Amino acid sequence: MKTKLKFKIITKLIFGFGVISITFLGAYFFIYQSLTENQELTKKVNNNIVPSMSALNKFSYIVYESKHLIKNWVLYEVSGNTTKKNRLKKINQKIYLETKYELNNLSQGWSTEEQLKIEQILNLADNYFIQQEKIMKSLNSPEKYTDPNFENKYAQRVQDGNPLIDLAENIKKQVDEMYSAKKNTLLSYNVKMENSFLSFSNMIIISGIILIFMIIIITFLFVNSILSPINYTQNIIKSMSSGELPKQKIKTSTDEIGQMGLALNNLISGLKEKANFARDIEKGNFKSYFKKGGKNDILGNSLLAMRDSLAKAAQDEKIRRKENEERSWSTQGITEFNNLIREHSGTPEEFAMVTINKLTRYIKAQVGGFYILNEKNKENIYLELIAFYAYDRHKFFQNKILPGQDLVGQCFLEKDTIFISDIPENYIKISSGLGKDDPKSILIVPLIVNEKVYGIVELASLEILEKYKIEFVEKVSEIFASTIATIQINQQTAQILEESKEKSETLEYQEEESIKNIERLNKELEDANSTVEQLKIQNKELQEKISEKDNTEEKKDDESL
Repeated sequence: MKTKLKFKIITKLIFGFGVISITFLGAYFFIYQSLTENQELTKKVNNNIVPSMSALNKFSYIVYESKHLIKNWVLYEVSGNTTKKNRLKKINQKIYLETKYELNNLSQGWSTEEQLKIEQILNLADNYFIQQEKIMKSLNSPEKYTDPNFENKYAQRVQDGNPLIDLAENIKKQVDEMYSAKKNTLLSYNVKMENSFLSFSNMIIISGIILIFMIIIITFLFVNSILSPINYTQNIIKSMSSGELPKQKIKTSTDEIGQMGLALNNLISGLKEKANFARDIEKGNFKSYFKKGGKNDILGNSLLAMRDSLAKAAQDEKIRRKENEERSWSTQGITEFNNLIREHSGTPEEFAMVTINKLTRYIKAQVGGFYILNEKNKENIYLELIAFYAYDRHKFFQNKILPGQDLVGQCFLEKDTIFISDIPENYIKISSGLGKDDPKSILIVPLIVNEKVYGIVELASLEILEKYKIEFVEKVSEIFASTIATIQINQQTAQILEESKEKSETLEYQEEESIKNIERLNKELEDANSTVEQLKIQNKELQEKISEKDNTEEKKDDESL
């Protein structure tokens, strides 16, 4: 009996939500109907009744205003163009016609009786405004107000109790009656909408209570039939998420939750097999095997892939360890060369000697040469060998190599590293414990800073130089180039300072000699000036003596005469 009453979860959900949906649809139908009625009433009120009341009220005021304005036209406004007369003209020619057109349009939504009544009122209004227009046209100048029959022709026609005024009162009365009727209709609509909204509110409350009651009942049923098994399964999954595998199998049933329990049992069994497999792998048993749960068993495929890659991982670890050792070797070497450079960077020769010795031994090469670019003669530049390292030199190093000459000259022109393992015959012989051997590899690296080559480092080894050693030599070559450039700049600066000092001393000596010569010339000039003054005095005295002698002789001649 119990087995027959068991339903699948989807059946239970459909039944529960079906009951709620039927209840909701019933409430929705009633609410929709109420909203539709209210919407129609509101539409009618906003689109017709309220605009109709406004138009009727406006029409009533127009009739009332025109009645008083025609009286003013006849009895008080004698001038031809006054504000009140212009207002009456505007009412007759524009405002009345606009209001009439508006009422005709609005009356399309009125009842047949209301349409007939407004048609009668508008006919009366047409007659009324036509009579007004006749009075306005006939009484259109101040001279007409002096007519002897003015009283009978005009004044009596606008007095209270006369047909024209009575007609205006009748039109206004009928319009006001229609306005009151529209107002009553509006009030009745408001009452209907209030009652409808009250029913709508009550229905919402009742529907809400029914829905809540139904939800409580369905929830209670679901808790017993669905949530309890789910909670049990959830606890199992929580324990599995923390890494714990249940020892006992999960209870199963015929519904979906029971099927979930069956799937979990299979999952737990598979996880236990995988755990045993992982323990075998941990112990180094890479031949361990287990049956995968299927083609798409991600964890199973991953574990098998892990098993296959562990051996390779060990080899990769060895390679990584070697790479780390090479990086450490390179870093240590750069540090040692930096320290060496700080202690031996006085002259290019000293620097080249200590660095080529250190570099050749550090990379375990057997021969090394250090070339510096000689630019003293700009028309004849060459690479000059200033330092070398070798156990026994059977190839005589060339002290001077022109750009493009041999491998060193090619390296200078190409500004790029040259590494060869196919050594030219008789290029160089290296002395070793086994005799005189040919090198297995030659490495030639340019010393470049800011695209300028300052020199070349040449190394020869009995072994093929590994890539990390080549890269190391290229790195320290940048340091060598910067150091050579700095040393040359310092030497040039020192030379310039020495030359400047010598020139300064020479100028100082020349200045002192010039001062001495000027003083000597000044003294000679003073002596010459003194001699000139003495000669002037002597000449003057001589002139005086000659003059006195001449005077004496003249006196003697006179006396003789």
